[in-house]
Amino acid sequence: MKKTIVTLTIILTLVLALAGCGKAPAAEPQSTEASQTPAETAPVGPPASASVPAPAPVRQDGERFEGTLSFQGFEETIHYEHLRREDLGFEMDYDYDTFLRQSGADYERFVHVWDDPANPRNYLEVEADTGNAELVASAINATLSGEFDTTEVYCDLDNGVQCIQIEASVLKGSDQMADRILVKYIIPAPDGCRIATANYDTVDSEGFAKRVFYMVKTIAAFDRGIEGDISDQLALELIAQHCKEQNPDLEEIINAGQYDTYWEIVSSDEREVVILFRSYTGAQVRYYVERATGDVHVTEFVPGVTPEEMLSEETLNVWDYVG
Repeated sequence: MKKTIVTLTIILTLVLALAGCGKAPAAEPQSTEASQTPAETAPVGPPASASVPAPAPVRQDGERFEGTLSFQGFEETIHYEHLRREDLGFEMDYDYDTFLRQSGADYERFVHVWDDPANPRNYLEVEADTGNAELVASAINATLSGEFDTTEVYCDLDNGVQCIQIEASVLKGSDQMADRILVKYIIPAPDGCRIATANYDTVDSEGFAKRVFYMVKTIAAFDRGIEGDISDQLALELIAQHCKEQNPDLEEIINAGQYDTYWEIVSSDEREVVILFRSYTGAQVRYYVERATGDVHVTEFVPGVTPEEMLSEETLNVWDYVG
């Protein structure tokens, strides 16, 4: 009897095993993160149990708060103060433990606390400009390229706006670092742009540059609500563009570097800005640009040839070179 029961048990076991043949084993659960595309994994909305991130705080002028700075693998607590300049059209946060704030009629400057406030070497300065950000950046790059091998990149600010960063730290035509580093951040604004300029010594510059960049990223530009005249940098760029259109070979001549050719701002006041073009021929051509209208009158002086600066018959309006 026992033998019969054992035999039946074995037969029953075989039947159950055979019943499973032909079926694939149950699949292991797959990670959706690895097997789906980003579009498939992106949530349509926050999960019911998740809290919606709070919007960025709206800070008041003079408000102080704490933040963090990541540097070389360490987190450092930074004490910030929020500032807002209605007349310059921007607001930002600055590290008041590390920088001394200096406010001028047309700028905000932040000088390192270990520097000489009367003659600073390590500082960040922010100013307003009425020129288009791309044109102003082009003019700045053209000016700096005479002395430095510049680098130009785009970087994101905290508010999502992209600014143009131009660094001048390597002497032109060499691999030699300059003794000072200059970095320009050109930030688009509704009425032109804002220019943040960082000046600092090359020695021990990494920490300073990091602190400055954290401050620049907080800059938010807004419309000042004023009529915009032509800025110095915009005038410089438009005059350079005019000269290149008048002489299609000029760009190639400049790039060859055989002749001393450049543009520079030689004077500036509320009414006009004067741009000097030093031609490869040796001629010194000055463009007197009226800020309000864009009208220009031109003079020319050739050392050793003309006795003085002579008025030219050439006239133009710089607004014709925008766009």
